[in-house]
Amino acid sequence: DKKFYPASEYAICPNMKMTTLAAVLNSLENMEHVVTVPEDVRIKAKRALDRMLDIKQSK
Repeated sequence: DKKFYPASEYAICPNMKMTTLAAVLNSLENMEHVVTVPEDVRIKAKRALDRMLDIKQSK
């Protein structure tokens, strides 16, 4: 088992706590609240995500 320690006990976002799984599901099913980002940002973000997934798969 791993134990996780929060960086700060105050690092809680009240707005994020208002988002429920039901709201996320509804948004995905109905394609609501679409976020658009510039292409250069999208490419860099995808590269970072791909690297994280590669690290996870190699373990």
